[in-house]
Amino acid sequence: EVDLRMLLSPSVPVSYDEHGLVQAEAFAPNYQIATLETNGGTTTSTTALSASNNEPDYPPFIQFLYQKDTNGQTLASKLVNFTLLALSFGYVFASVFYIDKGMTRGWSPGEITMRIPLDTWASYENSLSEKPVATKTIINIVIYLLGDWLSQTLFTGKNVLDFDAGRTLKNGFVGMCFGPAVHEYYEFSDWILPVEGVTMGVTNRAFKILMDQTVYLSVKCSIYILAIGILNGDGVGSSAENVKNRIKPIMFTAWKFWPLVHCVTYGLIPARHRILWVNSVDLVWNAILASKARDDVDEDGEEDNDNSIVVEASLAEGTEKEEASGTTAPEVVVAGGTPA
Repeated sequence: EVDLRMLLSPSVPVSYDEHGLVQAEAFAPNYQIATLETNGGTTTSTTALSASNNEPDYPPFIQFLYQKDTNGQTLASKLVNFTLLALSFGYVFASVFYIDKGMTRGWSPGEITMRIPLDTWASYENSLSEKPVATKTIINIVIYLLGDWLSQTLFTGKNVLDFDAGRTLKNGFVGMCFGPAVHEYYEFSDWILPVEGVTMGVTNRAFKILMDQTVYLSVKCSIYILAIGILNGDGVGSSAENVKNRIKPIMFTAWKFWPLVHCVTYGLIPARHRILWVNSVDLVWNAILASKARDDVDEDGEEDNDNSIVVEASLAEGTEKEEASGTTAPEVVVAGGTPA
């Protein structure tokens, strides 16, 4: 006769009721075969067994690199993010501070400090004259990348390394695709609505703002949300549905701020500098939205859906930015004013 109760010796205490049923918590993963009694005698065999573990047994150093912190970030991802930031900001600073390389010999520190901004701006103006589309596209890429990074970190009160690099790079790719289109839009806008003359200038500026905040805003934001959804692996159908759900809140939010900004855009800013101007204002706009969302979370204890639509965006060139998808780190989509 085999005593089945002695067959397994679990790693947690086990008791039996009057009917012989087991009363115990769930078994721990390790167990062993203990004593087996038969009519012919007693045989004792102790064999340690382990429940199968699906996770590979990585070396301690690898486990340390990929151990997640409270924000779900690993040390490896932070090292990658640090490298990306160091390369990006290092390139920018090197470009700025070496703008006068070979010319500064004998200059005082005050002269160098004064000349660097002036010569950097002059270099930008020359680039606009020689390669307008390429220069404006680069501006667009930089602002999209910077805006998405800020919207994930500083604008939401998080560590500067606590961001999704993949999402930021996707946003930069969309910015690259939009760059030439935005340039052509402004050229088309100036062609059909010239602003020469006092009467015609005032009227056409009003029409420009109206066109920006209706046709252009809706089309560009829709394309942006659709593109981000597809890049995130969503189907065209679900991305299109997301456009329908997001477009109205985005436009209503934009109308609270951007028409006034575009009075300056079309009244004071030269045409060749409009992309730079609108994208720069959009950085401020997204900071305001992120701050408002944080305040709402602090007051209510949970994030309001309407505000999350508005905030989780990262700069998408002056007219776009709102939360695009429902992941743990919401994807960007549009929220802002009109095109850059």
